[in-house]
Amino acid sequence: MKNWTKTIAVMVAVWATAMTAATQNGRVASRGGPLKGHVISASGALFVGGPATNPGHAVAGARVHLIPVTAIDTTSRITASAIYAPPYPAEAFDEPLEDTIRLRGDGFPQATTNAQGDFEVANVPDGKFFVHVTPGPDDTEHLPGGDLSRASVPAEQLRGRSLTIKLSSRPSTAARFTGSSACLTCHKDQQHWQQTAHKLGWTVPGAPGRLQDFSRHPQYALPLESFPEVDSYSRGTRLELGDYDGSRGDDKFKLRGFGDGRVPIQTPYADVYLWRNSTDKKYFITMVNRLNPKDPNSPAHLEVKLLYGGEVHDQRYIVSVPPGLAARQGWYTVLRYNMTGRDNRLHRERRVWHDYKFYMWWSAGTDERYGTTDDVLTAPPVNTNAVQTMCAGCHLTGWERYQDKATGQFLVRAVNDAAGDMNIDDDPQLDEINVGCESCHGPGSEHVANGGRSRFIVNPRLLSAERSSVVCGRCHDRRQGYGGPTNGYTQPISETGELAGPGISRHELITRFTDPVKKGPTMRGAGREDNIWPDDVHSNKPHQQYADFLKSKMYRNDRVLVTCSDCHDMHGNTPNPRWVIHDANNPASPLCQRCHQVDVLSHMETKLNGKMKGVQTRCIDCHMPGTANTGGIAGDFGRMIKTPPYADAQEEENNAYWQGPLKSHVFDVPLKTNVGVNGVAPGRAMPIPYTSACGTCHAVAELPFK
Repeated sequence: MKNWTKTIAVMVAVWATAMTAATQNGRVASRGGPLKGHVISASGALFVGGPATNPGHAVAGARVHLIPVTAIDTTSRITASAIYAPPYPAEAFDEPLEDTIRLRGDGFPQATTNAQGDFEVANVPDGKFFVHVTPGPDDTEHLPGGDLSRASVPAEQLRGRSLTIKLSSRPSTAARFTGSSACLTCHKDQQHWQQTAHKLGWTVPGAPGRLQDFSRHPQYALPLESFPEVDSYSRGTRLELGDYDGSRGDDKFKLRGFGDGRVPIQTPYADVYLWRNSTDKKYFITMVNRLNPKDPNSPAHLEVKLLYGGEVHDQRYIVSVPPGLAARQGWYTVLRYNMTGRDNRLHRERRVWHDYKFYMWWSAGTDERYGTTDDVLTAPPVNTNAVQTMCAGCHLTGWERYQDKATGQFLVRAVNDAAGDMNIDDDPQLDEINVGCESCHGPGSEHVANGGRSRFIVNPRLLSAERSSVVCGRCHDRRQGYGGPTNGYTQPISETGELAGPGISRHELITRFTDPVKKGPTMRGAGREDNIWPDDVHSNKPHQQYADFLKSKMYRNDRVLVTCSDCHDMHGNTPNPRWVIHDANNPASPLCQRCHQVDVLSHMETKLNGKMKGVQTRCIDCHMPGTANTGGIAGDFGRMIKTPPYADAQEEENNAYWQGPLKSHVFDVPLKTNVGVNGVAPGRAMPIPYTSACGTCHAVAELPFK
């Protein structure tokens, strides 16, 4: 819902309110003449929770630019191919402020701060401007942007004023990680972070870490009910695995509950047992070869070391390799439980239990044909699919990679923390194996040593919007770091093995920490993955929110530059799902209406020639369809051409549209004429409002579109 005229009015009012507050705090002075100001960092309280008596320290040599809104490219379209395909045209405008300064900045009104941090722009021409600060070339402490960089300002609100602009500090390259326990010693007001999916992502089954709070996610342990505590694996929950299909991705096998005829398996290969050992209380996934009773590796007891997920969508099981199967120190993912799956659905990816890379544990034997009597259980390749290799960079706090000389396996370290979640590395101490404070704020040793003052730590609120989004986009994207599709899998890792830290620019992310082979999610094609729908815009896979957001008008416009934290409370201090700061289910919610003052009824009449559900219609029903609809994130039925029951999976695919639980962050309204929908079988179509939220009540052909 875009009503930019009202948006401007709202944001100008917000900015004016901020200016009034700044006047009361001594941040604004005379109302005639040039724009003057002061650039500082580390202002606020001298200690956490104290009065704001720290005036901050001056930032010398910083360049203050007034960026005319007319200089920003807001019209060139960012598509997936504009990001991943040569000549990479999006790189000229995917950072609205810094790209504009780089290309045209010499001609902008500007000034450089003196030793006291003062600056003066003698002449402010007519127009509207973003006020952006770039630290000097020798300034290694401060980061670009500033707290006044996100909303454009009319010239008349700049002339004759004196602004105090705050910049984010950052730790030096010598800083070290301390662990979130050290942060919470002072920042006790942020303990609700312990309830977020960031902190709960990886969990030892039956033994959560001291800082993990599952009170908001009672369903997290639900899948473990399928692991009964027994004295023999044969008494566990029994699943069947079979019908290998090498053309599929992660689920090359069909998987079903034992004897469940709703998923026909022509040739069962193996039994898979889920159980908890009543003696040592450890959880296991046991594989038994049914094709080859003489398999020396059968049964293989895979110990479940970690649970991955379960607080949001699906839960995966991270297991170790039995010593008798191979010498492996790394851990591997296998099996998936769909939190939104249902066993009355016939599509194999939308059921409760789902194959997730079991093919890594299966060998076709000497005849190289799957499904014959010489098939054997095997161990995955040394680094392929190992969580230490492919996943840990985005999950661990204080990530560091090292290699086992004997096996060549990549292993990882995390920051030691007395309240850590488990021990994952080569020292005896507990480690923080989830996304902690320092993942987003940088290593905190210098900040701690500074006596609680606000220096030497990244404050995303003081970054430009584009840099603030990169804090999340380092991992909520599907680029490839250096090291190839295995070692660099979606992780921001440089050629020298360094993990990208918070505060960097997008340019640095996609040059220093991204392999040029893959700069973002790609559409289906030769040598490419299938991560984007055929419209070249919308994501169909998880953790690609940043890739979508880049394409939105919220990210790049001439009025207000929005960032992830404008809608999500990263510390979890909100009662709403996904930690959004206001209730998205309320059409009048400030989540949208604080910027877009829209009369929902008249808006729908204008766009759709109808009022639909009236005031019950939410903004997100149309502007955030659940486009991510992939295996492991089952989603829900959308519009049905024919209602269940269906005879088989093919009939289900021909008659049922789907809506995924992951919302699009493009914020547009994809239409039924979209290439991913028009003429596509319902079960394979891109979820859009017409076939999901709207289509559950309205016949698709009857809905108007523009």
